[in-house]
Amino acid sequence: MDQALGSSTRDVLDPPIPGGHGLTTGERQSIDLSASIPGWGSDLDPSRRPGVPRDKAPEIGVETLYPAIQQQQARHTIHKSTEHGRLTPVFGTSCPPRGLSGVLRDFGYHFSEGRLARWLTLVFADRVDMIEGIFSDLFHLHIPNIPKEMGLGAELKYNREAFARKTAITVGVVAFGLLAWGLWRKR
Repeated sequence: MDQALGSSTRDVLDPPIPGGHGLTTGERQSIDLSASIPGWGSDLDPSRRPGVPRDKAPEIGVETLYPAIQQQQARHTIHKSTEHGRLTPVFGTSCPPRGLSGVLRDFGYHFSEGRLARWLTLVFADRVDMIEGIFSDLFHLHIPNIPKEMGLGAELKYNREAFARKTAITVGVVAFGLLAWGLWRKR
């Protein structure tokens, strides 16, 4: 029947050879591409593979390749995704959740990573954390240097056009606000 369709019999169970393009066993044996193409078939014979001594032996297994890492102890809440079964052995502790932003993060991490509610809550928690940081600075009598923190000095030095545009927009918004406030007060 294969001859009637015009196709030759193929060895379905033969493992594919890279670049073999569906050759039959006989065709593979008759063509010796390793003589004409440098490096052809170098990955087929393990004795010719340069990475074999460094390859992991299959009987070792993935989990026992390296010794187990001791689990770091958490001193405060560590958020982890709902998609992960357990906490990673080592994690960062430099910014523990605190205040209203911490409550928002606790709420956000209850959602799956594929949910928009998770990401919107976490972005909102970042903005709340920024405002909490400003209030914390003011409470400790540290007045934030907003122009320096926004990088306006560097922008003035290296990107004068954008600095001029931002300054014009800011002056326009403030002037419009003062004009609107003056008209409302006069009324």
